[in-house]
Amino acid sequence: MKFGFSRVAVSLLLGLAVMSGCSKTNHPANQTSSSKPTSQAKPSTNQVKHSVAERKTNSRTDLVQHDIRLSEERCIASASGQTSVYAVDLRNKQPVMVHNRSQRSASVIKLFIMVEAFRQIKSGRLTLNQEVSIPKTDQVGGTGELAHQNVNQLSLIRLLTLMIRNSDNTATNVLIDRLGGLNVINNEIKRLGCSDTQLQRKMLDYQSLKNGKDNMTSVKDVGNLLVKLEQHSVLGDPYDAEMLQLLRYNANQSKLPALINQKATVFNKTGEFPDYGVQNDAAIVKKGNQVFVVVVLSQHGNESKQVGAMQQLGKQLYTIYFSK
Repeated sequence: MKFGFSRVAVSLLLGLAVMSGCSKTNHPANQTSSSKPTSQAKPSTNQVKHSVAERKTNSRTDLVQHDIRLSEERCIASASGQTSVYAVDLRNKQPVMVHNRSQRSASVIKLFIMVEAFRQIKSGRLTLNQEVSIPKTDQVGGTGELAHQNVNQLSLIRLLTLMIRNSDNTATNVLIDRLGGLNVINNEIKRLGCSDTQLQRKMLDYQSLKNGKDNMTSVKDVGNLLVKLEQHSVLGDPYDAEMLQLLRYNANQSKLPALINQKATVFNKTGEFPDYGVQNDAAIVKKGNQVFVVVVLSQHGNESKQVGAMQQLGKQLYTIYFSK
């Protein structure tokens, strides 16, 4: 009897324990157990479309950048001597450069002289209409009009126009003196962040050349300056707008702009120094809301090959940037 009672008691106790345990773990029918894995939210239709569009945009940008580099390499292969190239579309702001280095600037250095002139105009030290004396010591040959004219003075705006649009060397030398000399302009070049650029001599100063001093720049320095100018972030308006107007009607359109569709607007500055085989050009090209900047510096080369290579590059970049 004692043994049978114990077995019954144990059975009853086990039953109560089971009933108690179930009541503690019981959940409402609509409650999800924490032991089940939570499901991850699926991306929305808009997110999927955005991702696909982003991949297509990146793919297009990569293709364009590839085509630009190929065009630059063809330009370098076609041009003789040492050639460097810079190109950038202001929409994606990803420059493509080949062989960036400091090399002879020729008249492209006049871009930096122009910026310093407008900086002094902005500060109130100079005005566009003020008359500037033209000393005989600044009159030199080469490109421009003033070498063959007997002129005692001209307005600052006239000198700037002659320097940029006609690449007048006498006007450039007068401006260098009026602005305060080489050091003043070089300080402005440093302020612009152009580490490869230096004005070391006045125009056609052959004695300085014999002493190893020449005016130097790089496609990166010039390209970055033109990008800032187009974005009106060099000195701000109206000064940047005035500088662009000077570049708008450059007398020399024989290089980068030569084969570009006339529907485009071109702002450019060339440079030539045949004694050292130098042919340079730097341009902003606009069509509607699209803009690209291209710079080519070539030295120790053959003029016809250099110019031909630049013409083809301008045409190819126009097609790449404005047709794709």
